Amino acid sequence: MLPLKLTAADPESERRLYKIVRCDTMADLPGLILSANVETGLCLMRTIVNGEEQTDEHNFGPWGIRIVAARR
Repeated sequence: MLPLKLTAADPESERRLYKIVRCDTMADLPGLILSANVETGLCLMRTIVNGEEQTDEHNFGPWGIRIVAARR
């Protein structure tokens, strides 16, 4: 069963097993999940831009995202 919520309390090795997909466009959000909640649609992602870490917060509304298995 796929998780509905991931937080910083979950080990990074666990969070790396998943990715975020937007429900409106079915597009993947790039980066590492720092936290995500399917019920609220909020997620915090860490990406690397020009060699520097960047943290982005996204709010797609209730049930606006899905946490799915990442194929790496």
